Amino acid sequence: MNTDEIKLKAALIRKRRIELNWKQEAFAKSLPMANSSFSEMERGLRPITEELYKTIINKLELPSLNKDWIEDHKTLMSLIKEKLYFCDYETASSLFKKLQRQEKLLNNSILFLEYNLTCFIYNITYNNCKEIKTDKYLKKYKDCLDYAQIYQFILYQGILEKNLHHPAKALTYFQTLFDYPYSVNYFQDLLYYQSSICLIQIGHLALAHKYNNKAEMLFKENNNFKRVAFSQMHEAIIYAHENHPTEAGKIYETLLKTYSKYLTDQDINIILSNAGNNYVSAAQYEKAQNIYKQLRSGWQTIPEIFYGIAWTLLHTDQLEELDKFLIYCKQYEKNKFIEDMLQIIDMQRTPNKEKEIESKLKACEKYLNREGNSEGMIFVYEQLIQYYETRSIVKQVKYLKKLNELNKRGMQYDQ
Repeated sequence: MNTDEIKLKAALIRKRRIELNWKQEAFAKSLPMANSSFSEMERGLRPITEELYKTIINKLELPSLNKDWIEDHKTLMSLIKEKLYFCDYETASSLFKKLQRQEKLLNNSILFLEYNLTCFIYNITYNNCKEIKTDKYLKKYKDCLDYAQIYQFILYQGILEKNLHHPAKALTYFQTLFDYPYSVNYFQDLLYYQSSICLIQIGHLALAHKYNNKAEMLFKENNNFKRVAFSQMHEAIIYAHENHPTEAGKIYETLLKTYSKYLTDQDINIILSNAGNNYVSAAQYEKAQNIYKQLRSGWQTIPEIFYGIAWTLLHTDQLEELDKFLIYCKQYEKNKFIEDMLQIIDMQRTPNKEKEIESKLKACEKYLNREGNSEGMIFVYEQLIQYYETRSIVKQVKYLKKLNELNKRGMQYDQ
């Protein structure tokens, strides 16, 4: 029996004993075995003989599973992670449902940590679940995880923080992995990919370029062309943030020509949404309109597109179309920020709404600051700077300083 198997069996025994409310001393006595020896065994410091292990699993009502069953389910969990890496969510979902049918057996086998890790990864990746709690077993028995499992666990703790709009917290997890002396195929690719997203969010664009290019290279080596396309989209977003909308536009055009055959309609809509926002931010509304005309069915599930289309209609003086669109918008669920932006767009064409617009922008600033949504904050500060341009030089300077401070935080991260 190798060291990893000893540690897993020991962890399983400890977990199950606690679940059945056996005190350590009482359980050791029932074997019979000295408590000190049992304690060492339960911490993985003493080997477990086959005969003793059989006695223990009978007392703890654990199933006796053969090696083929163990190997088959290890393979299944590896396959689920692989499908998630390649963004094959439909297959991953089908395989995960199959896996869950064996939940009780898996939680009572030496695969219980790998099973909980797979659930953790699946819930964060597939469901993009923001409410998920870090799995108690993964924390409690972290010393029983092998190096690849530890790598995956730390990575997805970081991704969870990113999903919760905490990019700085996420980067602390990611930095731990950059300092590790080893890497794990597929998961290293995702480390660079997710890090670049967080770096974009905090405004550290130079390092975001570097990590994003590394992620793209690794995805190409693994023939993960869907993620290559999204890496290129992130590159375009970086150029847009650097105020190079033309360069960003070229990237969007190239990636849609090259990689659209690997993408679903939903993927294409996400890319078109970002391309449209690029042109809206650059006040190139005719180009934005041409982008939005290319949207596939199902675009309504991406909230940001509502804002982009409404802003474009306002600035191309298509006010009747804007009225129709704002009515159309009401049937779809959107986040608070998008709903507020649509209200601001509607107020912009109505006389004597300046104070209401100012109040709404300041309210946005307050809750976006609380959520740590730097990208939204940048937009709000830009709107406030534009709003005060002809009204108050003092307030305009105030928000210019806030915008510069927001960008400076990203620069400090590198230092």
